[in-house]
This record gives sequence, structure tokens and C-alpha cells, in this order.
Amino acid sequence: MKAKPLKIVEGGYEPCGADEATHLQFNTPGPFPTRIIPVIRKGTRAGTGCWSWNGDTDKPTIKPSVRTGNGHNTVCHSFINDGQIQFLSDCTHEYAGQTLDLLDVE
Repeated sequence: MKAKPLKIVEGGYEPCGADEATHLQFNTPGPFPTRIIPVIRKGTRAGTGCWSWNGDTDKPTIKPSVRTGNGHNTVCHSFINDGQIQFLSDCTHEYAGQTLDLLDVE
């Protein structure tokens, strides 16, 4: 599995089916290996603060791009398409400009 659907519950998150997901966990190479983001599968994401997700746990596609930083000098900016992560050229780590498979989520 390349993406784990989660739903928010008291005290954190719990695994769930794609139709119930409020969040998505995925693992990547690089400085921010585990990420959990809010997602929607239907409707418009305008004003929600969520990413749209295609509902596929083996070949996830997430829109728009995901940009993560630590407030200092480390930035990771990428597109997630069909289970792969495309690190954009503005990344400040060694994977900038590369496209790699997402790592498995346990």
C-alpha cells in the first residue's frame, strides 16, 4: 500500500476505507518521510484546505502539489501521480528533479 486512508477521531487518526477518509498518510524518500494531509474525494476543494485524492491506495494521485518546509532551509515540493512522487526543482534536498516510487505505508 502506498497511501493509507485515515479518519480523524478523538485523540488522533484511525485507519478506514477510502470512502470514509478525512486524511491520507503516505511515505516518501527525503527529509519529511511520513506525511498526513487532509483530503477529499468528491466535490470542490475550494476553501477546504484539503487536497483532492483519487481514492487509490496503490497508485495515489493527489492534487495540487504538496510543499513541506521546516521553517529554516529545508523545502520539499512535489507532485504525487499514480503512486510516484515527482520532486520539483525548488526542493533543497538530494532528490530535487527526480521521480521516484512512493514508499510503502505499514
